[in-house]
Amino acid sequence: MTKDISEADARLALRSIEDQRRQVIAEIDLPRWYLWGVAVAWILLGIASDSGNAWITGGATLLFGAAHATVAQRVFSGRHKSNQLSVRAGLVNRRLPVVLFAWLIGLGPATVAIGFAVNADGAEHASTIASCFAAVAILCGGPTLMASLRNRIMRATA
Repeated sequence: MTKDISEADARLALRSIEDQRRQVIAEIDLPRWYLWGVAVAWILLGIASDSGNAWITGGATLLFGAAHATVAQRVFSGRHKSNQLSVRAGLVNRRLPVVLFAWLIGLGPATVAIGFAVNADGAEHASTIASCFAAVAILCGGPTLMASLRNRIMRATA
């Protein structure tokens, strides 16, 4: 037994499906705790560097690297913005982790360059100041980068 569907009902059903697709794509993101954690850790690395103690700086760097490597495996997929929903892997661009990793790696030399510029200007605590610039880039650039990647996914699946 088949039931005829009116054109208006079909349009309404397709619109509903499209709205739900957009809601799922909107869930592709990094958790806010991750961005804040990386930003704060970056500043702490800058403070450790300014301490002048190689052991503190080295230990902080190793701790940051180990913690980030542990967390990034899950977070960089973009599939776990919250615990409420996990986006299907096929929907998320496979290059997302590479883009995020490259973005963070790029912040390293940028932080060093800013630190040298601040130090050349004679400011004390150049590493801390430079790391604050990186933290702002993480907190502002992370959501912007993810929005751009979501838009790309939206266009690719349309």
